[in-house]
Amino acid sequence: MKIHPKIFFLITFLFLSFILLSVSSYKRDITPLLREKGYAVIGFLQTASLGVKMRLAEFLEDIHTSEKLREENEVLKAEIARLLFKEKSYYEEIISSNQRLKELLGFKKEQPYQLLPTEVIAYTPHNYFKTVVLGEGEKEGIEKDMVVVNAQGLVGKVIEVYPHQAKVLLASDEASKVGVRVQRTGDVAILQGKGERGICELKYLLGKASVEVGDRVVTSGLGGLFPEGILVGKISQVRKNPNQLFQEVEVVPSVDFGKLEELFLIKK
Repeated sequence: MKIHPKIFFLITFLFLSFILLSVSSYKRDITPLLREKGYAVIGFLQTASLGVKMRLAEFLEDIHTSEKLREENEVLKAEIARLLFKEKSYYEEIISSNQRLKELLGFKKEQPYQLLPTEVIAYTPHNYFKTVVLGEGEKEGIEKDMVVVNAQGLVGKVIEVYPHQAKVLLASDEASKVGVRVQRTGDVAILQGKGERGICELKYLLGKASVEVGDRVVTSGLGGLFPEGILVGKISQVRKNPNQLFQEVEVVPSVDFGKLEELFLIKK
């Protein structure tokens, strides 16, 4: 038969009490001895408890410190990530900008005409960026038909002027026409843009002209609008037809029209 736990505990308690009373009546001095041992046991338990409490407190303190260190570690990681982002983004941009400014400064010193510095603030959202908007306008001295250049060569000309902005027609636009000559041979022609292809072509270049791929093309100065000697690009393709008066010649512009930033306007 299974004994209930409470009944078992009561029987055990009564049995131990009976043993203690019997021993106490048999030997009077055993009670102080038990009391002494009890005090020793209690003292040991108290000491052990105190040690456990101290270790527990230290453990909790370590947990708190670890949590604090973890939070500080996360903050430091975020700061390092921010600094790395700045280094990779802004530092490279500063170096690139510094290089461009050095090139522009050298270009400006070499030119015989007076230059007005400006910056591109927008590309027109159509026609594959064949016009750009400048951050200066009439109030800053910009006039219509001013020639626009950068350190790489001819960019285009101003076609519209506002109080503090101006629109530039790029040399790659189909509507752009510039008097040029092949630097090596001296042959003259008209440079016209081909739009979305990002290249230009030479119009009215006579078939007898001995031009070659790689020849440099510069402004001729004819017509009075574009000063003479500004680099336009290099010949990339030549097609001759004996039955035609003019050659078909393509030119790759020296300017990257998709990366225009700092520019110059040539004062008249």
